Amino acid sequence: MNTKRLFSQLCSLSRTRVIYNNHAIKRNIPNQRLFNSSSTWRFDKKCWQCQSTNRPSALFCENKVCSVIQPIPPQLNFFHLLQAGKGENKDKPTFNIDLKALKRQFLLLQQKAHPDSFSQAPKRQLDYAQLQSSVINKAYNTLKNPLSRAQYILEQNGHQVNEGDSLSDPELLMEVMEFREELEEITTEKDLVPLKQRNDEKFQEVVDKLTDAFDKEDYKLAKDLAIELQYLTSIKNAIHEWHQ
Repeated sequence: MNTKRLFSQLCSLSRTRVIYNNHAIKRNIPNQRLFNSSSTWRFDKKCWQCQSTNRPSALFCENKVCSVIQPIPPQLNFFHLLQAGKGENKDKPTFNIDLKALKRQFLLLQQKAHPDSFSQAPKRQLDYAQLQSSVINKAYNTLKNPLSRAQYILEQNGHQVNEGDSLSDPELLMEVMEFREELEEITTEKDLVPLKQRNDEKFQEVVDKLTDAFDKEDYKLAKDLAIELQYLTSIKNAIHEWHQ
């Protein structure tokens, strides 16, 4: 069974319910505002083998008599899965995260759920291991990168950032375009160094502003900054490609 099919099946599991603001809602409701700083949610997850109740991020049944591998919902809050958020359950989104702690948690989960460990297990358990590995990888790659992390938080709060979104500030747009023109005229690595430094400084400046915007829950400003970060990331990638 491939991962995409597993994702589709798990999305429709009737046993999985979301409790949001203390009201049960079905999973077929669009994935909007799945979490925010003032609300709580959880998944009711039952073990497929012993029917024990488990935490949403449990990789294995928490009933020690059972301990069988569990599916994890693809929609699971990435902050909760990797314990990278704020609050008692570390599930509330925060843009300013500890990247070293994030990587440690990622490696720990991947070690536990590595499909190779289930190569001789029944197919169902191997399928769940493959699904877990896929979701864990996706969560880590989303949260470790400032741009995708910002896009994820914005999306979960009802603010979609699209690849084709343009900067609303004409002067800023002109500045980015001029920067790209300078990059296209570069012929030596020596000339590239100051451009890379300028872009890295601007990139960090926008990341710092995003941290402040998310702390204040100013999602409109955060979206504008995320769009700006898209352009800077594009330049960053172009600089990286120049070296290749």
